[in-house]
Amino acid sequence: MIVDKHQQQFYQDVAQVLQQSHYDISTPLLGSGGCFDLVAKKQSILLLIKLITNIDSFKEDQAYELRKLSLMLSGFPIIVGQNIRSNAEIEDGVVYTRYEIPAVSKDTLRNLLVKNLPPLIYAYRGGFKVKFDGDLLKEKRLEKSYSLGDLAREIGVSKRAVYEYERGTVDVSHEIAMRIEELLDEPLTVAINLFEEMRRIGSVTTPSTHDGAPKSDIEREVKKHFDDIGMKNQLWTKKIPIRVLAKSMEPIDEMEKFYTTITSISEQPSSDDVEQKILITYSISKIAEADPLIVLGDDSKKTSIDDASVISIDDLIKSKKKKPAEKN
Repeated sequence: MIVDKHQQQFYQDVAQVLQQSHYDISTPLLGSGGCFDLVAKKQSILLLIKLITNIDSFKEDQAYELRKLSLMLSGFPIIVGQNIRSNAEIEDGVVYTRYEIPAVSKDTLRNLLVKNLPPLIYAYRGGFKVKFDGDLLKEKRLEKSYSLGDLAREIGVSKRAVYEYERGTVDVSHEIAMRIEELLDEPLTVAINLFEEMRRIGSVTTPSTHDGAPKSDIEREVKKHFDDIGMKNQLWTKKIPIRVLAKSMEPIDEMEKFYTTITSISEQPSSDDVEQKILITYSISKIAEADPLIVLGDDSKKTSIDDASVISIDDLIKSKKKKPAEKN
């Protein structure tokens, strides 16, 4: 996929935000069309980031893979975009959601990570809403000697609506929230904990449109290898250079260690293809603290870089009793 200068600048801007906030970042997957483009880590926080021009072009299959990867890697999924369906710019300070994954502008991300200023507003069904501190709302209403009905008339909503705002059972439209805060002369909006929103992945059900299962003989052998050594928790992706993420369900060696392996597969590799996949696989694995593995269909193209393990499919079949990513 061709990446134009505008997209490249967008990628660079997001990478700069992460670096300014002291995150280690992987090599960007520019224009991969996959479920994520960047992995970033700071201490115990691992971000899996999809960089996209229009957040409405993010597909259900991509969302499934991103959510599943995040669960398997104990990471946080997030979309950073520029526009929505109408090509209007994403509003700064607003959290959008696509397939249960939060989506923000790069400036919203900057405010959160660099300036420690969390967003206050979220997009909902074509409008903007906020979460109110209901107890504080009631306290300030009584201080101003407003009854529920008085406040409701002043801001143009029902008495029942004000009652629910105070109970915290419904959120407030951004427009109404501004009226209330102006009337009571008090900030009442609760900041959105974006990390908590990213954590709410819940169970991940494979959509009917997703078909990332092993298709070739080599891929089926790789799956069998992981199954045989106890790494049966697998995600086979559709587009990104990382073909499969495999994770052990229980300790599989004498050290009682759980393993996670990030694997690329090159069935008819060229030297450039192998080198590119090594660099990407190693970069992502290092940030995610997983074992890298590159499986080749052609033994003649074997090479290695740092801790990345490059192995032919024939050698992989022979190494079933070895731990993941162990070199011959």
